[in-house]
Amino acid sequence: MKILCILFSSMLLLTGCLETKYLEKLGLITAVGYDKAEDDKLKGTTVLYQFNPSMDEVEKTLTTTARTSKGIRLSQNLDTDHKLVSGQLRVAVYGKDIAEEGIAHLVDTLERDSSIGNMVYLAVAESTAEEILTFPLKEEPSNTGTYLYNLIQQNVDGDAIIAPTLQEFVTDYGSVGKDAILPMLSITNGDMGVEGFALFDEDRYVQSVGKERFFYVRSLIENNEVGSVELGVPLEAFKEHLSKWDREDRTEEDLFITLDSIRSSFKIRLPDRDQPNFHITLKVKSRLLEMSEELHLGNPKVIKLLERSIDKKMEESIEDVLTFLQENHTDPVGFGMKYMSVRGHQDLTRKQWTDLYQKATFHVTVENEIVRTGVIN
Repeated sequence: MKILCILFSSMLLLTGCLETKYLEKLGLITAVGYDKAEDDKLKGTTVLYQFNPSMDEVEKTLTTTARTSKGIRLSQNLDTDHKLVSGQLRVAVYGKDIAEEGIAHLVDTLERDSSIGNMVYLAVAESTAEEILTFPLKEEPSNTGTYLYNLIQQNVDGDAIIAPTLQEFVTDYGSVGKDAILPMLSITNGDMGVEGFALFDEDRYVQSVGKERFFYVRSLIENNEVGSVELGVPLEAFKEHLSKWDREDRTEEDLFITLDSIRSSFKIRLPDRDQPNFHITLKVKSRLLEMSEELHLGNPKVIKLLERSIDKKMEESIEDVLTFLQENHTDPVGFGMKYMSVRGHQDLTRKQWTDLYQKATFHVTVENEIVRTGVIN
């Protein structure tokens, strides 16, 4: 028995040593990026994580051109002493130029790779994917792929963005009546982050929406649990409730408000199943976190006035965003799928929905309730 225990322990130790030696030979791909190159070629940028205790730099970036994404992989394998593997891929980034032409063939390659999970995040670079993936991070040691994944994940957790997974993109792209939406990455004032959202028509990038407006898009796609938004309402309506009112010195025409801890739910109805006239109701419960002016919030009338002013502002903002989406022929909300479901899931071609979408009308009602006033009181 004692001999068996010794043999078993030895096997475990030997197995551990072999595995460590093997990992040191691997280049774990954490991020990939694609841009247009000359002569109709594809430029690929790959971020690796290398397991080697003797190395100071655990991240390595490779950039190559080829005709296909797999051709890029073959070429990059010749440029490193680590075997490239994609089982740890976290993020795929597409340059705006290539996204404008369509990314279905590149996304399809990811989907067909059995070593890549369907929860990989996708994003669009405002400039190029190469610029995003080679941007020097301030943290050391760092890995750009891991950083981008964590950047997106914490915003998903905070209800700031919708999870831009490979699975979600493939589902939306393959659906009639719904288009994909992805975060847009950019470098601003020396920092890299999400500066907007890329809107798609099928697999082609067509326009972006700023992050200050994305709350209104997201609220019609998924319910909020912990969302937040900043908005402005006309200040004139509150002048008798302000702690201070100096007409001569006042330059602002709006009262700016930040709401957080937002819990929202929405309902989309079609009163007439034969007409694409959508009635949208958004119910919101929120905390009043901050205001640009001091109000007498102990007065229930002031709270009611705030709620109704916020209702009106949100309704206007949602209608404005929906018109913007309609003008750019993109439907990330999925009005087409709603239209088909009301009509008993009757078949509808992309062309038919595109024509109907341009004729659609939207009537928006917001019912906001301020349940807490934060530290303002």
